[in-house]
Amino acid sequence: MNYNLLWYLWFIWSFALVVYVFSWSVTLAMVRQYRGLLLALGMTFIAQAAFRKLLFNKGIMMFKRKENGFNAGYAEKFAPDPALEDDFEESVSVATVVKVAPDHTTTIPETCAINGEITSQGDIHINGTVTGKINAEKTVFVQKKGRVDGEIYAQRIEISGELKGLCRSREVAINAEGFMDGTVECDSLAVHHQGRFYGVSKPWEQNKTEAPTPSGQEFQLHKATLLQQ
Repeated sequence: MNYNLLWYLWFIWSFALVVYVFSWSVTLAMVRQYRGLLLALGMTFIAQAAFRKLLFNKGIMMFKRKENGFNAGYAEKFAPDPALEDDFEESVSVATVVKVAPDHTTTIPETCAINGEITSQGDIHINGTVTGKINAEKTVFVQKKGRVDGEIYAQRIEISGELKGLCRSREVAINAEGFMDGTVECDSLAVHHQGRFYGVSKPWEQNKTEAPTPSGQEFQLHKATLLQQ
């Protein structure tokens, strides 16, 4: 397109130069005399301009086709393999399971309420509500938002939330804002000065599996260790 405009400028400049050199009357006479030749030159110039434009448009179309083909090939070449994605997801799942399994940690979320019995080989973190019996080989953590109504048997019990019932463990700790109402059977009982304990404290027995529930009229204070913090 720029070449055609340049040819137009050259033609106008040449015509103006001829008019300037030979005067307007002489130039007009020459145009009348060589009318056919000038018409043929004009048609040739127009045909050449149209041919140039056609080639230019054809080149643009070919370039677009090549570009589209290159993009399609690039996308097909670097598209992720579905089989590899499936293998990756499976490996992630297996890795997650392997990482969690040796820890033996059970977590009860806030939105969960369980009625029944829970048995774990490791620690148990209770953030929700449990009604029933809990057996753990390690530590049971009753978190601040945790609520337990029933029995807990473990090596260690830490109460930061609320427990009503029986807890039997070698070590029992009632942390700040912790609440215990019921029977405690343990070797060591620690009560934070902001924690609350209402009920009965008894010594822990080695061969005893379950402790009897005390009557509602039996209440006595236990020599607790107050943690001043």
